[in-house]
Amino acid sequence: MKKLLLLIALLGATAAAPARAPEFSYMALNGITQVAAIADDIPADLVAMGLTPASFEERARRVLEAAGIRVVSLAEAMTAPGAGKLRIRLITNRDGYGIYYFGMKLELRQKIALGNPAGGFVSQVVWSDGESGQMMASEFAKPLSALDRLLTELIADHQAQNGASN
Repeated sequence: MKKLLLLIALLGATAAAPARAPEFSYMALNGITQVAAIADDIPADLVAMGLTPASFEERARRVLEAAGIRVVSLAEAMTAPGAGKLRIRLITNRDGYGIYYFGMKLELRQKIALGNPAGGFVSQVVWSDGESGQMMASEFAKPLSALDRLLTELIADHQAQNGASN
């Protein structure tokens, strides 16, 4: 029961949270030319039915690259200038009737250089958005559609700050 209440609170916060740029920021997506799109683990019961982190990562790769944003590995993003990390997070909870409640959230982190000789950096979330919904186990298209809508928002914001050709 505690888990269900926590998920409901999280989904409510995700649905009500303002999208995109964090408070007190300006042109935070400017200069990001490539991203590592990394999906968090997905519950084992959904993976067993075919919904995998790799399916989210591949979907993100296709959509982002079609918009001109290069998708690289996490190792490449660690060293490449202008690379960010896009976290794809799916949280689910299943009720006794087999209905899944899900929250999909994207977070884009940008590097902040530390100015040391090693090229060190820290990262900060510079864009985030999320949405929630419900689905039956066979309705994998719903979280994938949510991912598409969130990526469309990210791409629109990225293009507004970098120009449509980048």
